[in-house]
Amino acid sequence: MSANMLRGEVLSPDPLRFTLPTPEYRSQPIPGLSECKVGDCFVRVVDLPQQLDGFLNVNPRVPNRNKAGVLSGPVIRGIKQTLTEEPENMAIKNQGIYILAESAEFKKLQGGQGQLTIVLSDPERHGIVNGGHTYAAIRDVIENEVAESIEHAYVRLHILQGIEPDKVAEIAEGLNRSKQVDDPSLDNLRKVFQGIRDSMHNKPGEEAIAYHQGDEGEMYITEVLVYLQLFNCERYKDDKHPYSLYRKPKQAEDYFKQELEAEKRGDPAATKLLVPAAPDILALGDRIRQATPIACKRIGFEFGRMKTGSKRTGDKKNRNTPLPFIGSTMQHTVPRGWVMPMLAAFRANVYWDLAKAQFGWLLPLDEVFDGVIDDLVRVCVTEHRDNNMRPEWVGNRESSYRQCYDKILLFLARRGKLPQS
Repeated sequence: MSANMLRGEVLSPDPLRFTLPTPEYRSQPIPGLSECKVGDCFVRVVDLPQQLDGFLNVNPRVPNRNKAGVLSGPVIRGIKQTLTEEPENMAIKNQGIYILAESAEFKKLQGGQGQLTIVLSDPERHGIVNGGHTYAAIRDVIENEVAESIEHAYVRLHILQGIEPDKVAEIAEGLNRSKQVDDPSLDNLRKVFQGIRDSMHNKPGEEAIAYHQGDEGEMYITEVLVYLQLFNCERYKDDKHPYSLYRKPKQAEDYFKQELEAEKRGDPAATKLLVPAAPDILALGDRIRQATPIACKRIGFEFGRMKTGSKRTGDKKNRNTPLPFIGSTMQHTVPRGWVMPMLAAFRANVYWDLAKAQFGWLLPLDEVFDGVIDDLVRVCVTEHRDNNMRPEWVGNRESSYRQCYDKILLFLARRGKLPQS
């Protein structure tokens, strides 16, 4: 097989005719629409041609860009995070890209490979009708990141053929309106997060939380809920650590709503303790990020050279990374897989009494933070470097949380302060 069949190839720019390698392509007639077909397949994201940029007119939803022209919003950030940190999960975590095409022809090749040739001739009829955010995130990662990891990322293509011009607007409207609204966006409409809004009022980072799809903000509300649950001493005690929240953030949302229902019934509820503590917890997360590169230097680890996803943590593109909850910035990015075990460890410093709705710190946060940050960072460095583990995987291991938690327990014990058993 020739090399150009192993990757996507643009055969002609006008009309746009390109081939994509794919092992399977399945097509079937669309009921009620004569001569119309829909097919689907999976292709590597790196094989999608850049010339698709000229076929976006049929899509009414344009990805947000900030004043500097950079793609923004929690949807884009989530897709880019998957592409760079979990490329193997892109195929199952993304609904895919819908393309209106003049034609799509699939040819089976020797060795089990296949080749799909797609033709787009009219930008007003053909192109990406849904999945524009996915395509934009893919192009952004390819053009602005070290794209080693996304060689393993696949995206699903849905190809619609034979659609009449008068149907294009209806299809675009229907596909974009039918995009599932996520649970946090619906919960936001129901005022589920009003307590968090109230708690963050006039606090640093108040505007940095995105409460629904399309909202601006550095942190989506689901991650805020994860941070709060890391400190739920009713659910997570000395012998149980919240490592499952790293891969299953939906758990935090479910727990939060269960606890709100308990609060409405007048029962003891963790939300009464956790929500007022949100400013402290979010600020602590930013302090950990800010201190990590400096702590790494003290313990002899070159943090800026470490790769997270496809680029180094000290890459120039990470300059002025915002730390909204302490009103600052930093010149690195710290993997979420490091932040979560270190942040969760401070649960050991919590005074907790659910029946009396009491939450407090056994020792001042500043004192504990200064005394343990090097030890916490050393745990993450050891898991990554000595155990040959990708940085983002550190947050998926129970041992990371247990070791960090034990570091703070030891610090408290030496000062005669220990959490309730």
